[in-house]
Amino acid sequence: MHFAAVLLLSMQGAHAYAQTPLTYRLLCQTIGTSPQEPLGDREGHAVSVTSYTCRVEGGPLDGGVVTGTTIYEWDKTNATGLSGNGVARKAGAMLVYQLGEFKNSLTMADGKVTGFVATGQGTYKMATGSAAFLEGKTYSYTARPNGSNQFVVDTKVD
Repeated sequence: MHFAAVLLLSMQGAHAYAQTPLTYRLLCQTIGTSPQEPLGDREGHAVSVTSYTCRVEGGPLDGGVVTGTTIYEWDKTNATGLSGNGVARKAGAMLVYQLGEFKNSLTMADGKVTGFVATGQGTYKMATGSAAFLEGKTYSYTARPNGSNQFVVDTKVD
């Protein structure tokens, strides 16, 4: 009888853990500069391409490294994501992600850019090893600056 009670409690604990939302943080830096490139058809219309690397804190790829790229279309201080993807790697695990809808808004003070807030969602297109359970799942994120050419991404698996 004691074994059955322990087994039942263990199963209930595992079920509760499975329902706990998975979150993790990326500490990132841009690679090189990524200025907006004016398109010349109207004021404030531009494209930017940013490559970045990140260190993963938390989740199944804790301590791993992410490399990725985003392309934004800008309308003055607001941008819509056109393309974004990347790869996360850790010994024994890898995942490939693709951004879906995402946007970026510059924050301003006294007519000068003071930072940004980026939000979006994406899908884990492929995952192996300790991250294999993420394959096909979606996630959402919020990013904000964290120093010169550095930013933090807080991610929640849906």
